Amino acid sequence: MNSSNATKDGIMYGAIYLVLLLVAFFVPVLSIFILFTLPIPFLIYTYKHELSHSVIMFVITMTISSIFLLYISLPLTLLMGLGGSAIGYGLKQKRKSYETLALGTLGYSVGIVLVYVLSQFFFQVNWSQEIQNAIDESLQTFTSFYDQVGELSEEDLELYREQMYLMIYKIPSMIVIAGLAFAWITQWLGHKIINKMEGDKLKFPPFREFSLPVSLIWYYFAGVILLLIFPSPEDSMFLVADNLTTLAGVLLALQGLSFIFFLVHVKKWPKVVPMIVVILFIIQPILLLYPLRILGIIDLGLQLRGRLTKKK
Repeated sequence: MNSSNATKDGIMYGAIYLVLLLVAFFVPVLSIFILFTLPIPFLIYTYKHELSHSVIMFVITMTISSIFLLYISLPLTLLMGLGGSAIGYGLKQKRKSYETLALGTLGYSVGIVLVYVLSQFFFQVNWSQEIQNAIDESLQTFTSFYDQVGELSEEDLELYREQMYLMIYKIPSMIVIAGLAFAWITQWLGHKIINKMEGDKLKFPPFREFSLPVSLIWYYFAGVILLLIFPSPEDSMFLVADNLTTLAGVLLALQGLSFIFFLVHVKKWPKVVPMIVVILFIIQPILLLYPLRILGIIDLGLQLRGRLTKKK
């Protein structure tokens, strides 16, 4: 596609992004829904044009958007541009769906880190203090609630306080998990829109086919062992071990969840079964996280899907 068309499309998609951004600012009722569509102009433009053109469009759009509410629009455009462009590039290169999802996760994760750095050093936003304040407010709410419904021992309160403060150390893995969730939504929307516009047939494969490398088990257990060796948050390796265990554990839980979908498909059980599991996982993630993680480890370690397929 020639440079003239790339320029015209760059102006058009840049304008679409700016309109969506203004709607999100001035129509609060729609802001949550608009938020998920903001990366789409970058995604589509990168899918249709060369990466060099996409970079130029991204920089120009970010510059123009900074005119409106600089403290919000600049970081937001940086985040949405990186995430949407990364997914668009993956789709353009005909990468497999989950490879594209990994690129999108990387794009969003890098974007979140850059937003953190930008706001910390240029906009004087002290995120450490903000997180500390959020934890303190949560502790106050928790204490007030239990004061109304019953007594709360000092030991229980101290345990809850320690668990809350430990969440600070999980920020790196939480960034990646947030990037993964947003990348999935963006890619799913991108598939739908590109299929309508270009007549393609982009889609995620069935979730039952989702499978991670067996080596993930070893990463998880390496993190567990490191936590046993360096159990104190004061240890420099604690941060690495804690985030490695958290991130690998979440991915193994997804592996276990996909195995349930696979098992239901092979055994021809009612499709409502995995739906119930998903709903319970959303409502009570802590309750099902560990059983699903164990199931994921067993599935990968014993190659259960291959065994079930052979039996069939």
